[in-house]
Amino acid sequence: MTTSASARQRDSSQDAQADTPTVLSRLGERPSLHPARALKVRRRDLIIRFAAGAATSMVSGGVSLALGPRVGGILLAFPAILAASLTLIEEQEASEDAREDARGAIAGAFALTAFAVVAALTLGHLAGALALLVATAAWAAVALSLYVIFWWK
Repeated sequence: MTTSASARQRDSSQDAQADTPTVLSRLGERPSLHPARALKVRRRDLIIRFAAGAATSMVSGGVSLALGPRVGGILLAFPAILAASLTLIEEQEASEDAREDARGAIAGAFALTAFAVVAALTLGHLAGALALLVATAAWAAVALSLYVIFWWK
């Protein structure tokens, strides 16, 4: 690669990083509720979400039957309609929005998996409330760590 080509590649990579929204740039965006939008959802979008959720549930059930409820239960940390939702968000909004939602889903799935693993390991050995407290602490530690890694730049 020539020097000018590598410089152009470096500049385009820096531009892409500059265009990536950060948590601080998105603080002004607040969640809001628009009930009228529910009536405008396309039937195709609902079918995609239903099919993705059903497929995820069937896989989790199959794993539960094959490997036991502890292993299958951990799979429930996977958001059932994640793949469908990300596809629809990318189609209807923008790739950047889908990427941000994917980052959040990844952080949430890892955090919920940490909760499930810690709960499975401690519920038989500690008092129920203490086991859930320890599992919640594991969830918070993983979620906050991934938040810092993914968004705090």
